[in-house]
Amino acid sequence: MKRNLKRKWLLLLFVVTGVFGLTACSDDYEPWELLTAEMTSTLPEQPNLVPWDGGTFTINVKTNGAWDMVVPDWMTVDQNKGFGDAVVNASITQNESSTRRTGDIKTNFIGDTKASIAGINGKTISFLQEALYDAVKINISKAELYRKQANYDNYNRRWYYDYGYRIEYEIESTLSEDEINSIIEGLTLKIDYLLQNGAWDGITYGYTSNTYSYKLEAADITKGKHVIENLNWKTDSYSIHPNYTEAYFGFYSDGKYKKTQSTRVEIIDNK
Repeated sequence: MKRNLKRKWLLLLFVVTGVFGLTACSDDYEPWELLTAEMTSTLPEQPNLVPWDGGTFTINVKTNGAWDMVVPDWMTVDQNKGFGDAVVNASITQNESSTRRTGDIKTNFIGDTKASIAGINGKTISFLQEALYDAVKINISKAELYRKQANYDNYNRRWYYDYGYRIEYEIESTLSEDEINSIIEGLTLKIDYLLQNGAWDGITYGYTSNTYSYKLEAADITKGKHVIENLNWKTDSYSIHPNYTEAYFGFYSDGKYKKTQSTRVEIIDNK
């Protein structure tokens, strides 16, 4: 009986010693952490449009693990891998293409067993770079049509009008005049408008779509402010719809047609 009781106490002492021993040993190990991953940059704000001639910027990496970075072949970074936080200096080359190009900065974040960090993550920053033709900015500051009553048609009971136009614009660029001319081919002012077609359904007159094109002279493509004006554009003409008249410039670059921002044309009555 005594032997059995002694064995039970020895077994209980062994279990208690084992539990306390395991607890003491666990203090010798660092607790595991989850991987954190963050990536920001000094690229332009949305839509992240980078100038055509490129530039330099920084990529900020914040993580408690390892990372490696992949960038387009027309972009360079001073470091493409590391461990922990880092500031990466990046540079984008000039875009000589006639089309805009998209770039992705991809960073893979990886945990580390030696540092007791668990997890895998990935972050991507996408951006768009301007094309070569974006080196030339054509900004329309004012677009006006002048309308004056011409003749009254007693039979159809309506007026015919004389029209003139005036477009004020500015060309901005860091390129030379020769470089501008080599990029832009056939710069043309275009005015889209709806013109009454003479057809009458008993209530209203119909309209047809028209586009007026004026090819600019070499003097009109230099840097600075310009005015294109034709006060005798249309004489004794049907009426132009006042709400759907747009002006813009168009040109060819490497065989592809480009269009600048469209600007609403204001119709001014000059009776």
